[in-house]
Amino acid sequence: MWNKRNLIWITLLACALAAACTNPKQESSSSAGSSASNPAAGSNASLNKSDYPVFPDADAGADPSVPADMGGRGFKGDGWSTNTDFDLIGDPRAVKGGLFREDTLDFPGTFRMQGPEWSSDTNYKIGNMVYESLLALDPTTTDYMPFLATHWQIAADKQTYRFRINPNAKFSDGTAVTADDVVASWVFYTDKGANDPAQYAMFMKLEKPVAESKYIVTVKAKLPGWKDFMNFATRMLIFPAATLKNVDGKTYLKDWNFKYLPGTGPYIIGESDINKGNSISLRRRMGYWAEKVRRNIGLNNFDEVKVIIVRDRTLALQMLKKGDLDYFYVNRSKDWARELDFDKIQRGLVQKRKVFNFHPDGFQGFAINTRRETFKDIRVRQALALLFNRKEMTEKLFFNEYLPINSFYPGTSYENPDNPKNLYDPQAALKLLADAGWKTRDAQGRLSKDGKPLEIEILYDSQQSETYLTVFQDACRKIGITLNLRLVTFETSFKLMYGRQFDLTEVKFGDQIFPDPETMFHSRLADVNDTDNITGFKDSRIDDIIDQYTKTIDVKERTAMMRKLDGMMANLYHYVFQWYPPAERIAYWNKFGQPAGILSRTGLYESDLYTGPGAEQLWWVDPVKAQKLNAAIADASIKLDPGETENHYWQEFDKKKGTK
Repeated sequence: MWNKRNLIWITLLACALAAACTNPKQESSSSAGSSASNPAAGSNASLNKSDYPVFPDADAGADPSVPADMGGRGFKGDGWSTNTDFDLIGDPRAVKGGLFREDTLDFPGTFRMQGPEWSSDTNYKIGNMVYESLLALDPTTTDYMPFLATHWQIAADKQTYRFRINPNAKFSDGTAVTADDVVASWVFYTDKGANDPAQYAMFMKLEKPVAESKYIVTVKAKLPGWKDFMNFATRMLIFPAATLKNVDGKTYLKDWNFKYLPGTGPYIIGESDINKGNSISLRRRMGYWAEKVRRNIGLNNFDEVKVIIVRDRTLALQMLKKGDLDYFYVNRSKDWARELDFDKIQRGLVQKRKVFNFHPDGFQGFAINTRRETFKDIRVRQALALLFNRKEMTEKLFFNEYLPINSFYPGTSYENPDNPKNLYDPQAALKLLADAGWKTRDAQGRLSKDGKPLEIEILYDSQQSETYLTVFQDACRKIGITLNLRLVTFETSFKLMYGRQFDLTEVKFGDQIFPDPETMFHSRLADVNDTDNITGFKDSRIDDIIDQYTKTIDVKERTAMMRKLDGMMANLYHYVFQWYPPAERIAYWNKFGQPAGILSRTGLYESDLYTGPGAEQLWWVDPVKAQKLNAAIADASIKLDPGETENHYWQEFDKKKGTK
């Protein structure tokens, strides 16, 4: 990222590395509050973004045979767009070194970046840290900013796009990034042999890119619109053409399940870093080509990010308490309210934070497979929604930590305020079921139709879900529905869900900064496995709006379309909505330095392919805090500052900027 310019920095790095090599149970910690109120030892670093160039050593790695007007050395960018005005994302006072340990529920079924089973949380994290795209979205403003490309153009036809590759960009194997790599990556993503219909559909909306020169690539969308530019620029990871020439779609599925293509990002994963079924380690890439560019200042600080597979969240929390994990995402309100009130929290050794930012939470609930005969009737689907007593659950089970979801885009400008609220109403549910033909009773008192009882199975992959699933099950039983609960592993749930082999399945879909409804709701993907249209949405009216939304440039017009679309989809009852937290809840050992907002304005608690850096890339080991923590672990009389539990930095930021 940036060089240590004096002896102080060298000493600090040594301290950080020393702290990282202590007893792991003493080492797993995090800092309270922001680095502004608790400055790291490197607090002499400038906080002025202008001190950090967007293109340091510009064109130093350029091929001298490529002229300036073709993107080579001396390229001025006249007539091109770029962004050199964005703020720092990380904190320049961050210190390099150390280990960051976190848990995840799943060991990916594959490490591939496309094809069946690739779309998992762990792979999204890896995708963001190992690979890069041409451009990125600034997590503070959502404006485009340079990534592998320094400049871009959108022609007057709104269909033709050009990108100028940074001549300094390099893959982890040391080879330079060129326009040929972009072309090869598009060919790779559009290879039907990879069996990834969603990504195939996305990138086939563009014609094959053309390498105009070593550093300039042109691509044309088949139709005008905003989404194809964004997808090509920010969602297509760039892989080396030299490797891809020997890897087609079928070969990738066969031979690359647990191997990584070379990437251009700040972290790498070697064969020895993979402990199959147990953990994955990402290691900071020494000599990372973009370490000194402004967008990376203060980011990517840990030498190792270790993702440990813990399939039981209760066990993971105990591991945090013991010091076997450094960081824990608190997805259960009971854990937040009760389990995180132990001695180390009270003494400030472990911190708990509720971060209020503007990450689009997406939605969670029960997906209903409308391909099954029972669920083709909307009245049955609506009845299930009316039997899920969210108010009672959030009050009695979840300590009022959640808000009910009534939208596919809860808490955002895309939410339709007129969506049905689906309050608990068993009598209304019974009437709907009777209207649908479920009105006779068998000998066991179960609702029946044509001699068959109404029996439903719901898939879930976390035993913790049984807290509310049994309440739902009991509500169904009381009116005559048999709801069978089937606990499976994450991998099995993933496979059955994307293979459309379920009645109901519990899901959580994260959302993007700009919604992409096509992959979840367009009819063309309704009967195709391994796409996000898992419920079987088929509605020509929805298709028309999605198609128009894709073409519309104006953000206000798109927002209005999404509100209309949200209302239509919510009224089709393909999902039984649950709830969402208004903040990111996290717990960690008091050893980490953090930027003022703890997380980014629009980011998740973890690094993510589509929302950008999380704690793994924003935080660092603060040597002073690590030393104090170790002393407090050794001496029970020492207390550390617990800090403020709630962090409202980004809400205050938006009030001042007027950006919300």
